[in-house]
Amino acid sequence: MNATRMKKGRRWLPLVGLLLLTAILFSYAMFQGGFVSWFLFYSFLPFGLHAFAVALYPLRRVAVSRTVPAKRYHAGEPIPVTVRMELPWAIPPAALTVSGEEPRHGGAMAAWPFRRRLSCAWPLSLPRGRHQLDIVRLEVSDALGFVNKAESFSAPCTIIVYPRYWPWPVEMVREWFAYGKAARPLAYRRDLAVAAGAREYAPGDKMSWVHWKASARRQELMTKEFDEPRNDDWVVVLDGAASPWFEELVTLAASIAKALIDEGVPVGLLVTGKARSYLAPRRSEEQWPSLLLRLAEAEANGSAPLASQLAEEGNWRTAAGCVVVTSRLSAELAAQLRAMASKRCIVLYVVNREWGEDERRWADGLRHAGVHVSHMPPQSWQTVRQGGEDG
Repeated sequence: MNATRMKKGRRWLPLVGLLLLTAILFSYAMFQGGFVSWFLFYSFLPFGLHAFAVALYPLRRVAVSRTVPAKRYHAGEPIPVTVRMELPWAIPPAALTVSGEEPRHGGAMAAWPFRRRLSCAWPLSLPRGRHQLDIVRLEVSDALGFVNKAESFSAPCTIIVYPRYWPWPVEMVREWFAYGKAARPLAYRRDLAVAAGAREYAPGDKMSWVHWKASARRQELMTKEFDEPRNDDWVVVLDGAASPWFEELVTLAASIAKALIDEGVPVGLLVTGKARSYLAPRRSEEQWPSLLLRLAEAEANGSAPLASQLAEEGNWRTAAGCVVVTSRLSAELAAQLRAMASKRCIVLYVVNREWGEDERRWADGLRHAGVHVSHMPPQSWQTVRQGGEDG
């Protein structure tokens, strides 16, 4: 209650000071007389009346709206923001400053002519992600700055800034398919006529799956193991762990996904982390916008190791290939990728500054297992930070 009273008191202080200054000048002219004293009073009078009008102006009654052209914006792109205002009165010119809720949300200054409808625009620069803009702040003052008033208005606006991406070499994508374990059209059901191997019997296995010859050789009950069904789907995995190069990882994932889609491959997306996000592979025109939206909202907040999340993932059973984008290569991740590479094509991209002896040894082991491994130092991503291809 006291804070509200103090705020109201501060609003009236400029008006009281203005009236006091006017009274002093009038008293000086009355008692002093002469041309100079009355010249000072009449010269100040227009500015004083204008400041008095600004002080009484009902700034709260201004109708404010904010609009952004409907367009897909990418990180680093200037976003044109337009704020429209409908004033209750058309009063003489004054300084009018329009700004967002934060300094980085920009602002502009407009003249205040004799009209009620005003608009101003400025370019806004936002990082990748979903941004909810709400507050528009108006500041108005008289010509000499005697009176300054400010009000905040709710003008909600949602802006989605998509990640940037750049053309991925087509030859590199086709090399993945030519490696031997890439896409090939197979049925979505198991072929129960031909067994690929045998394993120990587990409770719940059907008796028709028992491998009698292997059971006789091993002197224990063995179950037939069939080939998992596969198709031509690919999945791009983005490591959602906290990393100083997470934006580069997002850009890389978007670039690879776009290249696969351009080749006509059904592409899905898995973003690991605290808020795990999975988009199933599809071959449709809506897949690319859906992928971009998931990448725009991706956050680096994961704490669980990527290897454990890949081991728990059940979408690999039908995927012909998988592209893993991360900034850390560990022994656990290398072991998990080797296990996955036995049945599908695995591509690994590691973006970090350091590439020690352990990482080189793990990378060599993965290459021997048939995994495509590439190390991309951050120095090669300067062009990505400065700009890239827009979709």
